[in-house]
Amino acid sequence: MNGQRRPVGGRKTYFPPFVNERFDGPPWWACTFTALLNGANVGFLGSKPATHQEIRALAVASGDVDLNGGSRSSHMVRAMRVRYGQQVQLERLTPRRAQERLASGWALVAAVTYGSLPKHYRRWSPRFKKGHRVTLIGWDQGRTMLLDPLATAGASYAGEPIRWRDFEPAWWSGEQLWFAEGMFTRAPTVRVLEEVPEGIWRLTSGSRLVARLGRKPQVVARDVRVPERKVGRFDALVELVSASGKVSGPYLRMSSGSLTGMLVPSGTKGLTTTSRTGPAATAAAAKPKPRAPAAPGPEAVKAVPKDPKQAFLEGRRAEWRRLSEELGPVVNLPPAP
Repeated sequence: MNGQRRPVGGRKTYFPPFVNERFDGPPWWACTFTALLNGANVGFLGSKPATHQEIRALAVASGDVDLNGGSRSSHMVRAMRVRYGQQVQLERLTPRRAQERLASGWALVAAVTYGSLPKHYRRWSPRFKKGHRVTLIGWDQGRTMLLDPLATAGASYAGEPIRWRDFEPAWWSGEQLWFAEGMFTRAPTVRVLEEVPEGIWRLTSGSRLVARLGRKPQVVARDVRVPERKVGRFDALVELVSASGKVSGPYLRMSSGSLTGMLVPSGTKGLTTTSRTGPAATAAAAKPKPRAPAAPGPEAVKAVPKDPKQAFLEGRRAEWRRLSEELGPVVNLPPAP
């Protein structure tokens, strides 16, 4: 792995080998493909050459015939497909979701109006005020690290901190291209250790939640401290096996809510689990079995609603209330019938 890991906001965040756009100019023309290479190398963990030659190669792959006129976001998407064989897409996350991703180690290739940034951040070229692209990495108490392609810096450069409130007024929020740490590296194998029917997990407020993508377990989708107690379901315990044979885990495979399909370490501090095959089931089995109910008398038979559909609906409502009381604030419950 090329690049470096630096502590930002309580986590070791990956920074790629930096490259600037200061070649073939001035005027400089390659901010789009320079910011793209700096961001994409977060996904490749620095395996792509951080060179001006590679920036030129991305520009050619983009299909842009007017490089001096400023390249578009669609050119970045095409360059990733043609040059690296990777399908990426533009997103439009809210500032809150964008900050959560930055805090989880993702890199954002962002378009800005350069003249709308505070002058301090335009010291590389204070006269230039038009559209520009930069890369953002990391999050720490309202600040992120700004990697400006115009910076006269070497490969070890990890940007400079900028407050979000200073960055957001210049940000073109409709053109976001995101790269997760290691997303383009080889994925480990997910091996199921145990199927867990009806598994329930609970996470206390203030706990750190690290969730990996089940379909790409090398990607940390979320790395945050949860502000309130969380509850949900999981359906299996799994482990990850790397190409070299290194085993990590176990992980809970989430099966409900916004974390469906994600993998969370079972040893997470503040995380507790129960299931019908676990301690809860053992305790229930130790209790004496209740006697079978007596056959219903005439009064009970009369109490059954005549309408079968109504009886079915009443049963569904009772079951929904039972689950709601048992699980607490489970966000993935459907509306009450």
